Amino acid sequence: MKHLKALFAIALVAFFAAPAFAETQNVKVSGSMDAYWFYHSEYDLADSNDQSALPAGGTAQSQSHTGNLNYRSDADSYFRSNTQVEVSADLTDNVSTVINVVNQRDWNADTWDSSTGVGPNTTADEFDIDLDLAYVQMKEIFYSPLTLTIGRQDLWFGRGFIIGNNSRAWDANGDTLDDMYSVTTAFDAVRATLDFAPWTLDFVYANITENSQNAEDDIDLWIANINYKFAEYNAVAEGYIASELDRATLSTVANSGTQLNATHTLGGRAQFDPISQITLGGEVAYQFGGYHTTTNGRDRDAWAADLFGTYRWDNAWKPELTLEYVYFSGEENLSTSTSDSYGAWNPMYRGKFWTAYADFREFVYATADSVDDPATTNQSFIQVKGAMKPLEDLLLEASFTYLWTTEDIHNTKADIHTATRDSNIGWEVDLQATYDYTEDVSFGILAAWFIPGDFYVSPEDQTATDIVSSVKVSF
Repeated sequence: MKHLKALFAIALVAFFAAPAFAETQNVKVSGSMDAYWFYHSEYDLADSNDQSALPAGGTAQSQSHTGNLNYRSDADSYFRSNTQVEVSADLTDNVSTVINVVNQRDWNADTWDSSTGVGPNTTADEFDIDLDLAYVQMKEIFYSPLTLTIGRQDLWFGRGFIIGNNSRAWDANGDTLDDMYSVTTAFDAVRATLDFAPWTLDFVYANITENSQNAEDDIDLWIANINYKFAEYNAVAEGYIASELDRATLSTVANSGTQLNATHTLGGRAQFDPISQITLGGEVAYQFGGYHTTTNGRDRDAWAADLFGTYRWDNAWKPELTLEYVYFSGEENLSTSTSDSYGAWNPMYRGKFWTAYADFREFVYATADSVDDPATTNQSFIQVKGAMKPLEDLLLEASFTYLWTTEDIHNTKADIHTATRDSNIGWEVDLQATYDYTEDVSFGILAAWFIPGDFYVSPEDQTATDIVSSVKVSF
């Protein structure tokens, strides 16, 4: 009798659960496991100070250790892994859901990103599982061209020049040094997409920082993007406005009030193939709004541009060559008393990066130079990049990049009357090989060297070396 009751209870559960399970049309489980080995040398550009790499905002160790040989190692090597598991489900009536969880960590490492920036503080978060994606997507909702996506989702527009990567989500637990290898790049957002092919209209609201439940300490992002795909020449054109409304930066500063640092980015992009072997493109963006410090407010007036061209040879090795010019405006006068317009470019949530090291100076990594600007602003560069596939499964890439400051940088940033630094930031050589062992497994090796220019002064002008080996598996 006891067994009969148990069977009856199981039957009832199955009967009531069956309609719910029937609503799920398809479930897919996927994921990836990426393992990296890093070798970093002289990342802070300083000689003999026992720091191969230092998180941005950190403090470089002194070069004077009274002869102690324990503080003379300029290089370090370590491992990292990113592990992801994703579950996606197709439901009825064009409804789908995606959940992706991630663990990313430097193997058995002390915390790199402690509050002081130097550690070592052992972390209890190394094996934590973080929520990367969690969204529901509803197609043809209310109106057939409309798709609504709600939740934690990836956002990428165009070539990722303005929007493509939520760098604030890179390293939520402070467990990793090479944050640009993070797979957590998503935004908490609501996105409405109207598909009127060949027109596509996107409207997005993203909550970047909520802080306390108080509207006066939030960071919000609003995006409107219009894209048009032409029938010929593989051509595309788009225009956008992206507004970051930042009330968080000064919210904890005494007597600062609730000043709004607003960055409105207005821009456009065009790209086309005049012939099948050539791609030409360009993007220009302008920023306006307000920039506030604790003592004064200034109007934003900043520019950025990206111009590029690629030539592809008709050859079995598929060689191609790209020439690209990138410009980010800067601000020379950082005095807190001036009311002149503020010209430093706000990187917003850029997803496009061109180099292994130079793109991340004072953004992910700190140099030992106290007046160095982040690579996200006040920088221009020209890059020549080549690629070829001598084998179907082997991709070889090489690039040479020359960088310089857009505006003068002074030895005392807040005083334009002090000596001006040389504009030559330096140049970088990147070499990379990727071998697809199978459809699911690939091996990679990257070697890069950043040679500081005359902007950097001895002894803080050492060549930075970056070597990265990787194994990536997807399923």
